[in-house]
Amino acid sequence: EALLARLPMEAALAAIAARAAADPFAAGWPLAAAKLHSLAGQPAAALAELQTAELLAPDQPEILGLLGGALAEAGRRQEAEPMLRAAIAARPSDAELRNRLATLYWRDGKSARMLAVLEEAIAEFGPQPTLMMNRALALNAVGRQEEALASADAAVPEGGVAALVNRIAVLPYHPRQGHAAALLEAGRAIAGKLGPPAPRPARDLDPGRRLRIGLLSGGFGRHPVGWLTIGGLEALPAEEFALYGYALKPREDMLTARFRACCAGWREVPHAGDAEIAAAIAADAIDILIDLGGYGESGRIFVLNHRPAPVQVKWVGAQFSTTGLPCIDWMLTDRWETPEGFEHLYSERLLRLPDGYVCYTPPPYAPPVAPLPAAGGRGVTFGCFNNLAKVTPSVLGCWARILQALPEARLELRTHVLGDAAAREALFARMAAAGLPLERVRVEGGVPHRELLAAYGGIDIALDPFPYTGGLTACEALWMGVPVLTLVGDSFAGRHAFSHLSNVGLADWAAFSEATYVAQAVARARDLPSLAALRVGLRERMAASPLADAPRFGRSLAGALRRAWVEHCATARA
Repeated sequence: EALLARLPMEAALAAIAARAAADPFAAGWPLAAAKLHSLAGQPAAALAELQTAELLAPDQPEILGLLGGALAEAGRRQEAEPMLRAAIAARPSDAELRNRLATLYWRDGKSARMLAVLEEAIAEFGPQPTLMMNRALALNAVGRQEEALASADAAVPEGGVAALVNRIAVLPYHPRQGHAAALLEAGRAIAGKLGPPAPRPARDLDPGRRLRIGLLSGGFGRHPVGWLTIGGLEALPAEEFALYGYALKPREDMLTARFRACCAGWREVPHAGDAEIAAAIAADAIDILIDLGGYGESGRIFVLNHRPAPVQVKWVGAQFSTTGLPCIDWMLTDRWETPEGFEHLYSERLLRLPDGYVCYTPPPYAPPVAPLPAAGGRGVTFGCFNNLAKVTPSVLGCWARILQALPEARLELRTHVLGDAAAREALFARMAAAGLPLERVRVEGGVPHRELLAAYGGIDIALDPFPYTGGLTACEALWMGVPVLTLVGDSFAGRHAFSHLSNVGLADWAAFSEATYVAQAVARARDLPSLAALRVGLRERMAASPLADAPRFGRSLAGALRRAWVEHCATARA
């Protein structure tokens, strides 16, 4: 750090290399080089230096902890865990090392293990804000929404903006408090701590000129952002719009290649600060910046508070509610997500598209639709492949009433968290308490995407959770021929599936009370001929609908973006 303070990065690294050559058995030099590489956004180089440092000083807790964290960042989590546990054993009084181990389990989908580490750390170190925030995430991930919000609330007094972001991340899952008004209040609390946005930059106020559209996301790939946006973005008229991608997370897959191909400019900025990213966006003279990360784990929504573009829009990517931030001008939406009269629940203006607010791109490897499982005479199988965080006590209560009314019916749950034995046992206990017949419930952990899609071949009806409903999950079920029964709420997250169902002409699969949700599930399950007929034509129906019509969506998106720009030009001139 002292070298970096007085020397440029390359010179500082050269000075360290020279000292390491003169003192080759001192672990401090590769450790120093690793820290510089990390500051420079060079994780692979930092990891290599940390491995050298660990060889020279294998029992040094700081090196073990940093190496464990670097291995976890590189996706080498099996190697990272013993390093972090060794560091904790050598330095048991270091709470940050417990956090690193907890984060490792979070990234590995082992939320129950993450929770155990955090509970032990809180017992030893007290309710430190970072521990309580991570505990909130772990509790939420295993479906304990009440406790998750309480843990998030406990971190707020001393946790600053980060604690408020943590709170709004778990709030939409809460069975009673996850409503639109509470989410607006939570967003405004963040805005109050964040401070006012920077002034709008000046741009050429020609309302009809070709516009530069910036896309800020960590989901440019096989991710909900990718599946729900790429088709529409590719369909934007190139003579009117030039796309510029700002990738917050390195990805290399079939969808990443498509994003790169449709962008006139592309920047990888995973390690840059908010101000640095904003400066890059401003340097590209972006006219409209679209945030595709929100308050999600890979989002960098505070970049927008630096105001790198004169018009700023929120779209897919942790789009569960209003952001509450005055730096975001518009929320891209539709008439089902935010019908007339919902304006007061959003700090943004509502930029409604004529159809749905997303465009689904089905995976080319999706298997064919299987015949209706219940046609074999074994009873209806209900399924829910959503995150366990969405499965609230109210959801379990409704599912119990459905299975009680249908003695031959079964329920299948699939999500990555259920790959952990402790999470499965905890869920079984919750289901038993809710009255679910466990002998008719099957739970499975995460599988590769193609296998997950194929698993819909064993499902007759998808039961959408609430109040945070399925987005991409609803689209995937429909594509695989499985109708989705949803309960509609008032938040953006509470209306995802309703929007998608309405867009394919299945709005009658939406319920507006728990009693109707249960009654509809029972009635639909008893009408096998209708289920079979719907299943046979559902993929073709969806493919022909606005939900999967990329050219149509591209025209709608182009019109919405042009409207936002024209209004900005008029306002700026005035």
